[in-house]
Amino acid sequence: MKKDKKQEISEQKSSEQLSAEQQNSAPDEIDREQMSDGDYIAAIEEKLGKALAEVESVKALAQRIQADFDNYRKRNNSVAEDMKALGQSIVIEKMLTVLDNCDLARKYIKDEAALTGFNMMEAQIIGALSGFGLAEIQAEGAEFDAKIMTAVERVKDEENAGKVVEVLLKGYTLNGNLLRPASVKIAYAE
Repeated sequence: MKKDKKQEISEQKSSEQLSAEQQNSAPDEIDREQMSDGDYIAAIEEKLGKALAEVESVKALAQRIQADFDNYRKRNNSVAEDMKALGQSIVIEKMLTVLDNCDLARKYIKDEAALTGFNMMEAQIIGALSGFGLAEIQAEGAEFDAKIMTAVERVKDEENAGKVVEVLLKGYTLNGNLLRPASVKIAYAE
């Protein structure tokens, strides 16, 4: 007997779940035959109102998803551009060491033909890097500017006080942004 009652309770729960699922899954069906004209029109208007509300809800959701996707795409493009610029700046910074060594090596080249070839090669390197936006800071003889220069030494010179008298290490900008400040000697007056 206990099994029969358990089976009955189980079957009753199953039939209740099934009828609840049918109500949730099946749209509100309107039986015209069992309704008056006024009730039928009211039921149709209610169903239409629900459908319009659902359409507006889905439309708003689609617009939010589209806006989120547009923001995602813009953010990804921005990150990609930033990573590209960062990669370029890292490579160019490494190449600055090569240019610094070229300046040092030039002092030791005595043969005029070799110096000409060396200068041409250095000009090609500078040309290639300038294509990526690299520009040398013109510091020699200019007024000292702490934004783009680093003073590493002072020299007493009344006539050129506050000006750069010698560039010890060239400074560079990359696409208008400071990549490396110029290391300079500046003149001062007492």
